[in-house]
Amino acid sequence: MAMTKLAEPYSLTPAYNPIKFIYKSTNSNNLGFKYIYDIYESGTANKIAEYRVLPEYSTGNGIIDLTKLLQAKVTFNLKETAPVAYTASNSYYKYDVKVGEEYLTSTSYTSALTASGTNVQINVANTFAVGDQVVITQADLGVANPQLEGLFTVISATAISFVVNSSWSAVTNANIDGTVTYADNRKTITRDIATDLNNYVFNGAIRWPEFPSYFPGEYQLNGANDLFFTNQPLDFTATLSQDIVAQVYSNNGLTDTMYFQNSDGDLFSKDVSLTSVLGHVTVGPNNYGTLTVVAGASPLINHTTEYYEYWYDRGAGQVSAKYRVNIDRRIRGEEYSILFLDRMGSWSSFAFTLANYETGNVTRELFNKDVQGYISGTMWNYKTTDRGLSNVYTSVDKSIELNGNYMSEDMAAYFEELVSSPVTYIKYSNYAEDCDTPSSDSYISCNVTTSSFSIFKQKNKNLIRQSINITFANKDLVNG
Repeated sequence: MAMTKLAEPYSLTPAYNPIKFIYKSTNSNNLGFKYIYDIYESGTANKIAEYRVLPEYSTGNGIIDLTKLLQAKVTFNLKETAPVAYTASNSYYKYDVKVGEEYLTSTSYTSALTASGTNVQINVANTFAVGDQVVITQADLGVANPQLEGLFTVISATAISFVVNSSWSAVTNANIDGTVTYADNRKTITRDIATDLNNYVFNGAIRWPEFPSYFPGEYQLNGANDLFFTNQPLDFTATLSQDIVAQVYSNNGLTDTMYFQNSDGDLFSKDVSLTSVLGHVTVGPNNYGTLTVVAGASPLINHTTEYYEYWYDRGAGQVSAKYRVNIDRRIRGEEYSILFLDRMGSWSSFAFTLANYETGNVTRELFNKDVQGYISGTMWNYKTTDRGLSNVYTSVDKSIELNGNYMSEDMAAYFEELVSSPVTYIKYSNYAEDCDTPSSDSYISCNVTTSSFSIFKQKNKNLIRQSINITFANKDLVNG
């Protein structure tokens, strides 16, 4: 037997895109043939799934897509205010694929049939035993020897021949070839003929038109044009209260460096030590953490800072593109910002600094109960404070209409990822009079309820502004 791998996904691939393995077996034409795909947590005996796959009709190939299985194995990590890098252990999963096969146990004979007493003897090496029920299929489907087609019992057997309860006198052509299988459809099973080990998926979903050109080498931080696992534009605008968490490809436990440089030329660094394949590094204006001054003076963001850039270094120079964050000081004292999981597994945020409107909705469940009243003398009466129609469950839902400031075309395109993100959090920030000192509350889980959005191009609209509606993910219950 031989098992050949025809196609596989990259060893690091997004979990929400196709993850197809295609193998070809030389036994794919055998009766009852199926490929056996065993999927393991990498490096362990923990089997997470087993699939039996029919060969494709036209090619005999065994094709399987593991997307649904593996996307259930990844979620996300979030430590939005962590001052250092941290492991994104939930954002990826490592797995092994082992491929085997099964088919009906069969014995094909080409030697001429002979007589054994009054019964038919088939001369071929075999493993049959007396009493086995077998099915014989002849090459001509029983035209020449109709009494030797179908179900029979083995009445004697040796290593090189066996006899079935079919009359020799009914044989008209002893040279018809045939195949013998067990009547109980007993199968020959061989596992782990081919293995594909040490594969990774990460919590990412690349758009359909872009996935065919996906190449993980662009994200493995080996050159000055490599990218972090994010779709955030290389030129981004953020307020001082916004958080940004970049998902990066790690370096096997070695200490790397994230560099920061502001528009004044001051250079800073932050050590990054990650033992997992993927890690998170906080890089936003509000959560870049404690930096070491390399040149110039602290802080990274001061009253004159217009922007800063950050990039990755593995000890021998820049190994990522430079990401720029322009400082947005268009603040009117307060703002909301939404932190969201983007399509490549990083966390980014948009600020909403214009007029925002909060509304509420009260939900009540009412029960009309009998008024018991009381007996006064010989008369029944009741108090006017007795309650018939009563509230048994009351909750308050709040929604907020958020209006953002003007943004670039690239940011407007990235805004789609906020609208479609499955995980979002809202934070309220209040600024001092100098607009340089935000005071932020903690994040509250929320859901974006906006279901439609416009895709703006600056050739059609010079000033692009976006708005969304959100509701809190948890209701406020009312006592009573």
